This record gives sequence, structure tokens and C-alpha cells, in this order.
Amino acid sequence: MILRHGLRRTAPALVLPALALACAGSAQAGGFGLREQSAYYQGSSFAGSAAGGAGLASMYWNPAALSFVPGMQVEGNVTYIAPHASIDVQRATGPITGANLGTYGVSDIVDNAAVPAAYVSYAWDRIAVGVSVNAPFGLVTDAPCNWSGRYYGCYSRIYDVNVQGNVAYKVNDWLTIGGGVSVNYMDARLTQGQINGVSTQGIAYGSGQVDGDDIGLGFSVGALFTLMPGTTVGVGYRTSIDQNLKGQVTILNSSATAIQLLPANAGITLPDQVTASFRSKLTPQWTLLGTVEWTNWSQLQQLVVVPTGANASVLDLGWRDGWFFSGGVEYQWDAKLALRAGLGYEISPVTDEVRNPRLPDTNRTWLSVGATYAWTEQLSLDFAYTHIFGQSGSINLSPADPANALRGTLVAEVNNGYVDIVSMAVRYKFDAPLPKTALIVK
Repeated sequence: MILRHGLRRTAPALVLPALALACAGSAQAGGFGLREQSAYYQGSSFAGSAAGGAGLASMYWNPAALSFVPGMQVEGNVTYIAPHASIDVQRATGPITGANLGTYGVSDIVDNAAVPAAYVSYAWDRIAVGVSVNAPFGLVTDAPCNWSGRYYGCYSRIYDVNVQGNVAYKVNDWLTIGGGVSVNYMDARLTQGQINGVSTQGIAYGSGQVDGDDIGLGFSVGALFTLMPGTTVGVGYRTSIDQNLKGQVTILNSSATAIQLLPANAGITLPDQVTASFRSKLTPQWTLLGTVEWTNWSQLQQLVVVPTGANASVLDLGWRDGWFFSGGVEYQWDAKLALRAGLGYEISPVTDEVRNPRLPDTNRTWLSVGATYAWTEQLSLDFAYTHIFGQSGSINLSPADPANALRGTLVAEVNNGYVDIVSMAVRYKFDAPLPKTALIVK
């Protein structure tokens, strides 16, 4: 990471913590998580996501839900996310001097993004193996560094890739167990307005930037229960992953000239997660779906940053656990076309007491529709559309929190929050049964 400023040698301890979380933007799951791992399950607002089905992506939530279709299958997804959220400033003051910064807000602080995901599985007898490539965390917030809340964040980006190998074993007709090991890569770029110098002549203002990356390891376990033909219940657990972003602090004077470099570490723990789902085929046409998911965001109570040559700093977050609930239905229109729909509700880990413009996260309601078209016995196409209705939320930040000593005051409101999501996927079975050839007798 690279942090640019010119206050004094102890300033990195105050500035780094806020920047290290600035990547957390308004993602499409609670906190800075991304839920968009599958077009197939998005069509039902991810109801039934850990209980198996035709989508290979079920292995992301529950490794035991790997398909046991003989041979190899592959699936590729791409999701385009178009979020929107405005920040309306009611009052903002500058650090130290308390100067009035006006009420210049941001009409749309969240950028659009494309999120890919890919899966491959191979099954034989009672064993199936699979590999998944996902982006579990991310998205972008983008505000100009002359807005009134600039000392609490400007541009923020996180790029995250998770590669996981999975294996599932069918113990008997009603129980399948599975597990997986993952490698997670995180890269972030973060900027904010800040003080660039303090002297007897006055205060100079500028901006700061952090770039950092790290690789972490995690694992997942799961079980899939077949209660009766056509009815499955799946439970999956993804562990937390420790990421220690390593880099350096660059100190600049008021003329934007670098005068000193300080190595720095900023540690963050990505949360563990439990997903429980059911899938029940009520009739040959209708299937009922449901999901409950818990994410351990409350473990992010503090962020500790240790710059070399400066005091360590602690940023209080005060998050709570995140919860997601969804229900949906699937209708088999004919042999080739399946339709689905779902409704979901998400409880954000970010409350009014701790919300900031880097994380303008609020509770939200999901409404989704989707379809699968079996082009051939081997090739299937998935499509989904989701609209998310975000709630309004307040921002109340002041130097009363020691972490904000050099950021002034910001009182604002997050409004007009919504997200449009379009997703599609291609699934291919390499070993589908060949068509039967009629025997001709002369």
C-alpha cells in the first residue's frame, strides 16, 4: 500500500485505518461482500443456493452440493451490477480548524461493475471433485475529492479473487458430505482528502492514496441431506480468511514532494459464513426454494494498523452480524424451459451509529426473476434479473471518535439506494448421453 501525506511522523497511525477500509463500498451483499456468484441462483434471489440443483455454483456455498452427473461439467457466469446511492450532506466541517465545508454531496457514489464466476466438476461413482473461481468481496465507491465529506473518503476500490478446490462424497442415498480449500487474493486502492501539512503559516490540504495486496487461505465444509426424492436440505460453512495488506507509507510535503517512506501493515479478517438452504419438488412442474444465511461481520470490531516508525492505530468499526433470507419458486414450463422467481431481505451489518461514506450500506430487499433454457442435452443457458431496493440511512461522524481526529465532522444521509443486476451463464455437460440410433432391419 502507498499512503501519501505530509502531516508529521505520527500521522500515518491516524490516516491508514480509515483508508484500509475505504474499499468496502456498497457491495451487493452485506458489508463489502458480493453475492453474485451464479445466474442460475440469482433468478430465485439465491433461494436454494446451498441445496444443489442444476447450477454448479451451489458448490460455492456448500461443497457437498457438487453435481454427481457422470463425467465433466463446466459453467461460466458473468454478472453486470449497476448500483446507485446518493449522499446528501447536511453539515460538514474541516479537521483542526473546524472550517465550514458546505453541503456538497455525491449524486451517485457507487460505480458499476462486472463480476465473473466459473466452475468445473467431474464425478464418478460416489465421488465428485470441483474447482470454483469467484469474487466474494468488492465493488467501488467513487466521490470527487472536493466534496464536503472528502476527509472520510473519495475513491475506493477492492479487487478480490478466490480459487477453491472441492471434493464431495456420497455416504449413502440420503447423505453427501464435502469440503474445500481456497486461496484468496485481495488488492485495494483507496483515496481520501487529508491534511498535508501543519505549520505556523497555516494548514495545507491534499489527498492520500493507499495501494495494497495480500494472499490468504481458507476452507469450507458442508453436508447435503436428501429427505425424500426431490427434496434436499444443504448446509455449508466458509471460514474466515486473514488478510495482511503489506506496503509502504509515502510522506509528502506541501509541494507534493516525497520526503520519507514508511513500510506499513494493515490487517483485516474476512468473515466466516453459514448458508442453509432447501429445495423441494412439489409437483413435476413446481419446486419450492429457500435460504437463510449468516455472516460473521461482528468480528470486524477493530482494524489495527502498524506503520514502521510510527504509532500503531486502532479504528473502531462496531459492526453487527449480517443476515440474509430468501424464498423462491421454480416452474418447469416444458422439457427445455424452466422459469424461476425469488424474494429476499438482507439485514446489513452497518448501523446508523457507525455508517460512513466508504460503507454506505443499508438493509435491502431483493426481487429477482430468471430462466434456464436447455439448448441441447449438453448445453444450457441461464438468465437472471434482480432489482434491489435499498433503505435510507444516516451518517454521523465527528472527532469525538479518536480515529476521526483529523477528519472533522460529517452529518449526511444515504438516499435513493437501488441496484439493477443482470446475469447470464453457460453450462455444458461433456458426457451427456448420446442419442439412441434406431436399428433398421431389412
